[in-house]
Amino acid sequence: MKLFPKYGKYTILRSERFRFYPPKKLFRILWISGITFALGIIFSPSITKAQNGGYAGAYTRMGFGPRGMAMGNAMTSVDDEGIYAHYNPALAAGVQSTQFDVSVAAMSFNRSLNSLNASFRLPPQAGINVGLLNAGVGSIDGRSNSGYHTNYFSTQQFQLFADFGIKVSPKLQLGAGIKFNYADFHKEVSPATGTGFDLGMLFKPVNNLNIGFAIQDLLASYTWDTQKLYGTSGSLQTKDQFPTRIKIGASYRFFHKKLILASDYELRLQHSDAYSTVIVTLNGAPYTGTGDHTVTTRSNLWRCGASYRFDKRFTLRAGWQVNDLRHTGESNIPSAGFSVHLPFDRFSPSIDYAFLREPDGVADMHVFSIHLVL
Repeated sequence: MKLFPKYGKYTILRSERFRFYPPKKLFRILWISGITFALGIIFSPSITKAQNGGYAGAYTRMGFGPRGMAMGNAMTSVDDEGIYAHYNPALAAGVQSTQFDVSVAAMSFNRSLNSLNASFRLPPQAGINVGLLNAGVGSIDGRSNSGYHTNYFSTQQFQLFADFGIKVSPKLQLGAGIKFNYADFHKEVSPATGTGFDLGMLFKPVNNLNIGFAIQDLLASYTWDTQKLYGTSGSLQTKDQFPTRIKIGASYRFFHKKLILASDYELRLQHSDAYSTVIVTLNGAPYTGTGDHTVTTRSNLWRCGASYRFDKRFTLRAGWQVNDLRHTGESNIPSAGFSVHLPFDRFSPSIDYAFLREPDGVADMHVFSIHLVL
């Protein structure tokens, strides 16, 4: 089962305590809920449609740590839950102290998903976030053409990223990030590497309201050389591009920032190579050849999430993701989780947990992490 696909570019689907709110505050709530939908309509022209799966780097789009995953990954504008610039590099500018996170996921089908994250303040108005994301599949049953077992295989993918953010003004933060991607899928194929870039912005027009914008995975891809595997005399290179992600989100804080409501819209541009058979006539004789061209498809995603800190020791979260707004019945991903803030002054440790359905309902996953303030 290819849950972290490496040759997705060849697969093209036709179609991957109670309070009364005054009118002014109620208007803000409704506005936050609808803003990303309206922007989604603006950025969603009617063009070729493809499913979300089947593209390089799928594990990097599953989320980062239980805090973000439990909130449906609607984190483009959220800077209260621990700074995770994986969602928007501009969030790195909001770091107030050094923080460290390590997370692991319990998954089915011999898969793993792990992450490390560290954030540092750069006085007076900047911050930096570095992290490592790893995904793997083990005990893959290899078979011959006749169906006999040959060997067990495993795959590993890594993404090392660094994000820098700066506060241009009290209301505006800007950020940029770089990602180094590595994938090892077969012993006779050299590991693939690639580099991608992120850009982000966080705007705070009024108290308690954040608006975030990010463009992610620019120029990101894997490049493979299969000369050794296929025994060719020269280099045989294949390039698998990561989808380019354009995200916009809004979040609002209530009850002295105890309650956070957030929503994101994402436009995902997916690039694939399409191959076709071409018949040409040369000197009256027909010849068969192969033609190829790049096809760009779009997917529209929506996410929402909420976080409520009941007291200084417990925070509850919930979220919802729709991975394809044209097929909402098939791409819903509910999620929930919590944090237990332990009673220690040193390091202010928290234990975080998230539960969510995987894309396309493949399985459930449980994500655990420990969060430290150094």
